[in-house]
This record gives sequence, C-alpha cells and structure tokens, in this order.
Amino acid sequence: MLKFIKGQQPTDRNCKRKKLQKDLFAFRKTVQHGFPNKPTALAWDPSLRLMIIGTASGAIKVFGRPGVEFYGQHTIESGENAVTKIVALPNEGRVVSLCDDNSLHLWEINESSVVETKSLSLEGKLKKISAMCLESSGEHLLLGTEGGNIYLLNLKTFVMPDNIIYQDVVMQNVPDDYKKNPGAVEAIAEQPGHPDNILIGYNRGLMVLWNKATPGAQQTFVSTQQLESVHWVSETRFVSSHNDGSYAFWSPGSDSMLESSTPYGPFPCKAVTKILVYPTAELGELVLFSGGMQRASYGDRHTITVMAKGKHVVFDFTSKVIDFFTVFPKQEDGKDASDSPEALIVLAEEEIVAIDLNNPEWKMMALPYLVSLHASAVTCSQHVPNVPEELWENIIAAGKAQTEHLYSDKPWPIDGGIILCQKSENDKLKSRELLLTGHEDGTVRFWNASDVALTPLYKYNSSILFTGEHLDVLEQPPEDDEDEWPPFRKVGTFDPYSDDPRLAVKKVLLCPLSSTLVVAGTAGHIITTTISSEPVNKEIKAITMNIVNDRDGFVWKGHDRLPARTTSISFAVGFQPQSLLQLYPPAAVTALAMHSEWGLLAAGTAHGLAVFDYTRAKAVNVKCTLNPNDLSGAGDTPISRRKSFKKSLRESFRRLRKGRSQRRTNATSPTRNTTSEKKKETSSVASSPSGDLSPVELKPVERQVEARPVDDALGSMVRCLYFARSYIISMQNTTPTLWAGTNNGTVYVFTLAIPAGVRRTEEDVNCTLGKEIQLKHRAPVIAITILDGSSVPLPEPFEAEKGVSPGPDMASPHRVVIASEEQFKIFNLPSLKPYCKYKLTANEGSRVRKTGFAKFTCPIEPAGTHEETCLLCLSNLGDCLVLSVPELRRQLNAAVIKKEDINGISSLTFTKAGEALYLYSSSELQRISLSASKVTKAHCALNLPPNARSFPETNNEETQEQGVVEGTAETEGDTTQGSQPDAVQRMIMENGVVGSTGGEESPKESSLQPAASTNDVNGEDDRQDLSSIGDITIDSVKDHLLNSSLFRNATSSEELHSRLAGLKMEVTSRTSEISTQNQSLVVKTTTVVSQTTNNTTANGEIETSQTNETQQMNSTTVEREIRSGTETTTTHATITLPPNVEISAADLANLEITTTTVTTEKSKAPLARPEEVGS
Repeated sequence: MLKFIKGQQPTDRNCKRKKLQKDLFAFRKTVQHGFPNKPTALAWDPSLRLMIIGTASGAIKVFGRPGVEFYGQHTIESGENAVTKIVALPNEGRVVSLCDDNSLHLWEINESSVVETKSLSLEGKLKKISAMCLESSGEHLLLGTEGGNIYLLNLKTFVMPDNIIYQDVVMQNVPDDYKKNPGAVEAIAEQPGHPDNILIGYNRGLMVLWNKATPGAQQTFVSTQQLESVHWVSETRFVSSHNDGSYAFWSPGSDSMLESSTPYGPFPCKAVTKILVYPTAELGELVLFSGGMQRASYGDRHTITVMAKGKHVVFDFTSKVIDFFTVFPKQEDGKDASDSPEALIVLAEEEIVAIDLNNPEWKMMALPYLVSLHASAVTCSQHVPNVPEELWENIIAAGKAQTEHLYSDKPWPIDGGIILCQKSENDKLKSRELLLTGHEDGTVRFWNASDVALTPLYKYNSSILFTGEHLDVLEQPPEDDEDEWPPFRKVGTFDPYSDDPRLAVKKVLLCPLSSTLVVAGTAGHIITTTISSEPVNKEIKAITMNIVNDRDGFVWKGHDRLPARTTSISFAVGFQPQSLLQLYPPAAVTALAMHSEWGLLAAGTAHGLAVFDYTRAKAVNVKCTLNPNDLSGAGDTPISRRKSFKKSLRESFRRLRKGRSQRRTNATSPTRNTTSEKKKETSSVASSPSGDLSPVELKPVERQVEARPVDDALGSMVRCLYFARSYIISMQNTTPTLWAGTNNGTVYVFTLAIPAGVRRTEEDVNCTLGKEIQLKHRAPVIAITILDGSSVPLPEPFEAEKGVSPGPDMASPHRVVIASEEQFKIFNLPSLKPYCKYKLTANEGSRVRKTGFAKFTCPIEPAGTHEETCLLCLSNLGDCLVLSVPELRRQLNAAVIKKEDINGISSLTFTKAGEALYLYSSSELQRISLSASKVTKAHCALNLPPNARSFPETNNEETQEQGVVEGTAETEGDTTQGSQPDAVQRMIMENGVVGSTGGEESPKESSLQPAASTNDVNGEDDRQDLSSIGDITIDSVKDHLLNSSLFRNATSSEELHSRLAGLKMEVTSRTSEISTQNQSLVVKTTTVVSQTTNNTTANGEIETSQTNETQQMNSTTVEREIRSGTETTTTHATITLPPNVEISAADLANLEITTTTVTTEKSKAPLARPEEVGS
C-alpha cells in the first residue's frame, strides 16, 4: 500500500478521482409523472397528433404516443404566469400560447423539450385577447379582443401588421335596428372552403360573416342570447351556443335561425361553454357540448353531453371541465377520411378522461400517462426495482381483472411523435420497476415506473377488512336507473373524499421475491398479504398486541381502532390478506420492517414496537419505549401535557433571541463569509475523497447543536426498524438481529432465535433485547443499515439465495451506519466502537430528512465498469448529498427541492440506482437522477414533414452528441425547462432540421445575455478550464458562420462580404479587452490535437497544473483529458459582430466549430491562459 501511495502523485490521483466523480455522479431533473397541477388550457394538433396542456404555473406539456413527452416553462420575472389559451400550428411542431398577462409566445417542440423562440406583449385593457383563430393557410393568427377589434399576427415574423378589423367598421354593415354595443369578440371561426370568410361572434349575441379580402360583411346573424362559442358544422351551416343553456343552427344565405334547442330546459340553465357538431354516416348528427345543466337541480355538476341518433349520455366529472377536443382516426392512404370522431378527450381540473366514441357503450379508455396519482391523496410510497417476471405478470393480470369492464380495449388514439433509440428487448426485461403509493382511502396503487410514462397496473384496497361507511360505497350495486333524466354517467377516477381518516396507509412494504405485501395504517393496523391467482372467500381474524401492557396507569386518548369484519369476505384475484395485526394503543404506525426469509415483521408507533411472526400468525414480543412517568400517551397530541404553554412560549423566545445574537456575531466574522462564498462555488463540484480540501473547507464552522430535553413526549416514537443477520455477539458467528431507533436518539438491538427447517412452523421465535445505545446528541434516529466486509449494505431477504445480488462479504468485519437527523455515524461490529462520522447539522445547519443507499456505475478504460455504493441523503433544505462509504466523504451536493416545499421533501423516495421521486405538486411526481449513468428520460422527437419550419437542413449530429455529454452537469434548483439542462435545450435539433429563428431576432440585447455569459445560471460545470490550445482560424469561423442562419438572410453577396468584413475575432489572451460593439458572443470550439511527439504534452502540463480556485466568476474553464496521444481541449473565443448583424439565442447555441490540428513540432507553445471572456 505504501509503495502505491509513494508511486502515485497526489495531484494525479485527485485529477483521476475528479474525472471518476464526473462519470459517476450528476444531478438532473428528468421526467414528470402524474397529472399536471392546475391545468388551464388544452390544444390538439391533428396533423402531428399531439396533445398540448398549459398550466397555471406557466408550464407547457406536449404528449404524443406513450413515451413521447416534451416540457417547456414560461419564465417571467414576476413569478408564475398562467397559460390561458394554446393554438397548435399544424405540421410545424410549433405552438402559440397566450398567457394571463396578455402576452403571446411562440414555442418549438424540439428533441426532448419545448423551447420558446419569440414572444410579444399587448398593452392596454381594450387589447386583452378574448378569442384566437388560426387561418387555414397557417400564415396569420386572428386575435379577437375585449375592445371588439380583431388584430392579425404574422406567424413567420411574430409581428402584427396594420390591417386591423375594427369593430366600428364591422358595425356599419349591421342592420340599423341593432343598436347595442356588441361587446368583446367571443369567437372567431373560418368558414370551411372559404379561407377569406371568417365568422365573428360578439359577446352580446351578434355574429357577422366577414370577408377579409373585400373587406366587408357578407351577412349578419342576431341572437337574443349572450354568445359562448361557434363551430362550423359544414360549409353551409354553423352552430352557436349561448349562456342560457341553448344552442342554435344558422346558415349563410338564410336570415333567420334554422333551429334552436335548450336540451335541459325549460327551467333556467347554465351556459353551454363549447359545442362541437359532426354529421356522421352511422349516428346521424353527433353533438358534443359542455355545460347547459339546470341551474337549480344540477348547477354544481361538471358535465359534457354527447348526443347522437337514439343515444344521449351526460358524462359527469368530479372536477371542473377545462376544455375538450375530438380525435379523428388517422387518415390511411387511399381511404377516405372518416367523418366521425373516434375519441373524445376531456381535460378536467384534476384528471384527463378519454371516451371511445366508436364503442357502442361509449366506454372510457385506459390512460397510458397523465393518470391522477392523487385520485386519493398520496400518503406514502415505495420504489421496488428488479421485480421478478412471474410477480409482474400476476400483478398485471390482477389489474386487468379489476378494470376490464370499465374500459374499452381500443389502443390510445394520441400517437404522435417518434421514440428515439429503442432499447433492445433484453434491456427491457432487465428493469421492471414498481412504484407503490399508499393513499388516504386505504388503497395501495401499483405503478409501472420503469419508463417515461407512469402507468397504473393494479390497486389493492385494504379497507374491505373493516366495517364502516366506506363498505356501503364499495359493495353497492351499480345504479340501473333507466329513467333518470338527465342521463348522468360518472366518469374518471378522481375521488378525493375518504370516509374515514383512520383508513389512510402510513407505510407500505413489498418483498418482490416472496410476493408479500405489508400495509400499515393510521389506526395501528398491519395487514400481511400475498398474491394469488384464484379468488377466495375467507374470514380474517385480528390479532391484538398490547405495546403498553407493562404500564398500568396508561390512558389512550386518541382515536379508536378500526372494527374488523367478523364475516367471511370474498377476495378477488391479486393480493389477498393472510393476517391482520392490531396494535394497542391504535396509534399510527411510524416504522415498519419485514424479513420474508424469517417470516417476521416489526412495527413501531409512538409508544413502542411489536414483533410479529406472520408465518404462524403469532405475537413474538413487544417493547414499550415510553418514558416510565409518561402515562398520558404520546402520539395523540403534539403538545406534551406536562409542559405548560407559558413555559414553551418562554423557551421559543429565548431560542429566537439566542439565534439573533449568534447571527449578528456571525455576520461580522470573516470566516463565515468565505465559507458561504466557497459553498456557492463548489456546490456542484464534489469534494473529492482523497482529501484535497482547500484551507477554508478544512475547518468548517461548527454550529452548536442544542441538547434536547430528555422528557420530550414524542421521544418515545419509533422512527426506524431494521432486520439483519450480522456479528453482534462475537466475530465467531452471526446472529439474526432487529434494530430499532427512536426519536430521542436511542437504538435498541434485539437478538432473534429463529427455529430452523421444519421446526419453524411448530416452535416459537424468540426475541430478546441485547444492547441499548444512547446517542449523545439525542437526535431522532431515522435509519439504520449494516454494511458487509466490502462496505456494501447487506442484501434484502432472498436476494442472495435467488441470485439477484451477490452474497454478503462475511470474511471481514461488518459495520453499522446509524443516521440521525443531525449526523451519520459508523460503528464497527460487534464492538460498537465508532469508526467515523459526518456532522450535517453542525457543519451545514440542515437536518437529515431521508436516506438511502444506491449503486453508481460508470464504464472505465479499457473495457470494465467501476461501481461504488454510496449513501444518499436529503436534507430539510431540499438538498441531496451523496456520501462515499465508509469514509463519508461528500461526492455531490445538489439543490433538488425548494426548501419551502415541505410536502415535496417529506414525500421523496430514493431508488437503489441513484434516482429519486418526489411529489412536486399534489398530483405530480418529479423524477430526478443523481447518477450520471442511470437516467429515465424521454428520448423522443417529432416526425416533421420536410421543410416544415421552412429552413434548409443542416445535420449536426456531432453537436448533438457533444451537447448531451456537456449537459450532464447539474440543472440546479428549479430552472428546469423540461427534462434537460439548458445547454442542451438551447441546442435546437429537430430530426436533423436545425430549427432556428431565421435570424430575425428583436434587437433586445438582454436576450443574448444568458447565453453569452460563460458562467451558466444552472451551475453547469461543463466549462472549467485550465489552458487553451489549438488554432481557431478566422476562416474556419467564417465558414461556420456562413452555414449558420445568421447570414442566411443576407440578400446579396456584397451584403454578405460587407458583413464578414466587419467581423472581428480574437482568441482572448491575458489582457481582457472590453468590446465596444453592440453585441458579442462566445463561440465554443472543440479542437482535437493529435500528438505525434510526447514532449508537447509536458509543455501543456505545466500550464494545466496552475489551477486557481478563486478565479473570477466570468472566466471560462476547460477540462483537459489526455487519452492515447490525443488531446481534446475546449477553447473559447470571442467574436464581435458589426452593429448591423443580429443573432438569436438559438443560433448562439448552435455555433460550434470543430477544427483539427496535427502538431509535429516540439516547440508548439500553448496560448496564454484566458482571464476573461465576453463583454
């Protein structure tokens, strides 16, 4: 070992470690699962078959076939900007959105993200846009306003030309007897077959057929009711819907209304907000509309009515209908386009519902994505990797049996986009991942989490074991009320009301190898179930275990337990209960562990813990953790009964005062500032385990952690439980053990005697308390894990036996990791001597909220893979740390969740592959990855027709590759514009078409700033540098610029030459020049230098080793890697453009040049080190 240390220069080892860290760890937000929070707008692109949803927080989400998802985000200074309307531009992969602040934005759907390319804001109340309509030619967007005028927006330039359709001009053609002001423009619709004719509908019921070419009114239609929407049924007929619940048909050429109908009259009705009518061959006229219900009886219902010949259904939703559209079948070559829609897609506030209109019963369609996770509120979750195929098939079969009568079996109609890089079949088989979510209504839902789309597989309901009101709902026969009017039909799955709060699932555990599921609830009940493919009828008896049996005077003041059913219950195919354990006092279960090989489970509450043998359905042992003098019972109230209110207030004020005085002294001390600066800089670059810490970091300022009171009422709560076989008595033999950690920093170690073989089912399991450890700082113990001889956590039950993971290393001594809220500490076993610790609270002021272990892998030269098991930790500030084991050195620190988002932080679940999922709103899960190799994200693009965006094709696959590699740095915080880091997003690649903005960028300087600043907001460390080598010639840059679209709009060769003549370029040297031109941009080039003599490297090496940590923030950085005589360097150059040339941010990202230089002389000196780049 000594020889090895001497032989390796420390700097060399540090460089290697840094490179390895980069290959192993990287934080990024990847995909979002579930239903968008507060959706506000919906659009359908029938040509590319994409659905677009906008939300109240300004998100734009585009969905095609399952696996095709794109995300974008409106960014404004003032915070959130709700999307109010969306219009898809057919066949272009572009979208126009209208926001709350009356601004319009043009988006392009590119590889894996939606990028905003242009925007325009309209000022003034009268210009507030109230209606939008796209011309069939696709040239203009017609914008109707509240002032009554209609403006045009040229979609190529995103500028408004001067030809405005003024309301007063339109009014000159209206009959003289129509005296009132017609109000805002409520609807605009182009007449099919007559692209110059538009139907303008005004708020007070006036409709005008207007010809844009002449210009002039062709005909006016007057309705007495306020207008809500219009729709052209055919070339000669249109329908209008009104706010009194009626709709009417009209025809150009005839003055009077053809027919009018108020389907739910004659009593006052609510408005029909949108109507669609299709003449079909089979069903006659198909009418679909939202609203129109009778105010008095059904005013609170959210409905969509679908009527056809002899059929009438009112789809009844549990949340407000936002919008809906219909999908027509794909037009196949040689066949006529179908006249009837195949599906109705409805976006409601809390879910999306699809109805199969070809199905005779108009059944719902099963959703492949966008499923409401929060159909009942999520209360806990578990991620299960490597699910065996047999269990997977059984779960899917059980799920199908539950829902086959509800859904039509037609394939999902939204099928736009293409999925890139299809995995090979055996890859698919490898990763079957389940996500289990426990809910407030007692259900556990199983989701397929192996892919981009989170799809529901199966739902287990624990509430059928208990009597109560919820049973009436579960077991009632479906209502066959034939004569009900209106003919309501409940659709959707969103049902947030739980009849009994005690049913809520608190903990859920699935052992995939024994197919055992354990569910623990709020009323101290624990259900053990196994999967079965046969339905069964049986009675389940509850077994009660009293945790406080040794405390005579104990009084429980909380809720009662749930009454178990005493009759025989029929259980369907799927998970069926084997035993029901009821703890007394019936407090919520706070910790749960099971060991399926031993057939044991342990559950902890605020009073103590119970060990249960579920193989024999027999109690094993209980341990009460209550303070001997505490008989009031913890867990039923958060404020201790003994502590007076006055006393606790006084303590709070003291703490505040103390904190303030500490803050004051800290603010003046110089060390404090340097640490925080330092932390900012190194937030994403990990400190390497080889200990090359800068002097500032060597001695972190330790905060004083306050000692906790011993008699805290919640101190008795059991926070974690862990079964493991390890060396606890001596190094000679291993013993099965159970470890428990409590809220006041106590760890109990129990030894278990488990009868072997056949005796297991006949003899009792014995459980005795072996050791008790009290942590000095008394912080809550939130996790305990034993590491084997090679510092890998012990495998789960059956994993070694079934070959899922290698057996544990039993040759070397084991260690136990005890994670408290304030620090991680590792002890040697069996001596329990401390090995090392990592103080999180003392050093960083944050507390540990969640921990986990994950395996990180990366390929290494020549053909191996390197793997490390690390400890993951989420703090209460929303930061994720990756620590190496057993040294506990920090490898990565990433700001993942906003610290205000308490729900997000408490819901996070780590996976064993270095990913994590957390609730990013009540209905959506955000998936993140801390591993550079394991990333679940959408690899998809649009299949655009040639020249869809009318720009010549240039294929930059090289750029794309590079972008993806560079993008592996962290997207810090919440700047995610979708699933990829900014650098990659700005690189606009669409199936080989480089979509750019055509060089017509409004001359806003600010739009250049973010792209030109070399220190990216996202904390990406892809530009870190030491020296710059390589020749960038002015010609190579000119060539590249000629291909890029900023010179494409030059009209003549003279103009082009004059522009190029004004192009000044300098590779920045030591003297930092400040450019006085109006714009400057950074070109990033990758120079590949093939070395034929080795002496050159040495020359470059000297430059490299002078790393200066506290360099200026805007200096650029480069990573040098030397591999087999070839050196790849990234050089930054500044190009200054003449004042008349403008460039867009999109072009900026695409400016990448590759020059290759072969050096043969020894005297090739590297360029001076760049100090500053950019102006």
